[in-house]
Amino acid sequence: MLRRLPVRAGETVYVPGGTLHSFGPATLVYEIEQTSDIQQHAMRWNMEDGSPVGDEEFTANLDMLMRQVDLASRPEFTPGLRIAAGDGVERVFLTASRYFALERWTAGTAEPLRHAFATAQILTNVGAPVRVCSGAWSGELGRAETLLLPAALGEVELTGPADVLLGYLPDLDRDVRAPLLAAGYALPVIRSLTAGAPSSRNGGEQGQAAG
Repeated sequence: MLRRLPVRAGETVYVPGGTLHSFGPATLVYEIEQTSDIQQHAMRWNMEDGSPVGDEEFTANLDMLMRQVDLASRPEFTPGLRIAAGDGVERVFLTASRYFALERWTAGTAEPLRHAFATAQILTNVGAPVRVCSGAWSGELGRAETLLLPAALGEVELTGPADVLLGYLPDLDRDVRAPLLAAGYALPVIRSLTAGAPSSRNGGEQGQAAG
């Protein structure tokens, strides 16, 4: 009954609140989402601990889901918008909204990856182990490990080769629109980062990148 979308590594889908969605087998996703204490699911188990959901609760969940679901929402995967950020350094804006932004940065060995920021950053390594320097701290970040960079640090440097994700709460004009406009992208193209129109329904907006 649901529309199926092929999953390709490196692509991202922006999921407006109220969009019914699930994942197929052998699928790895990285999810960043709107801060919310509301979730509505129709599974036979609880997401928190895998414990079973009884028949009465399952039926109530289905009823509530059908009240909240937005059947018109049809988000699509996107490859993101790419800009050069140095010699062999590439910055890809995967998704962005007023609640979150997610970027993928890659770097070779010609020049370190350097990034200045004004809000806290969630740095996740999706490649080989990398050396991270920020403020007075430095250390190695292993594959699939995550590091929280407080806003007070202001900048981070990674020695390549590097392949990392950066998630943060953006100022859309400063952090997203300005660098993309400077790189030559038009506003309609920039808006494609949230191609699924924001919804006012409960559930929270999400950005999901395929691994």
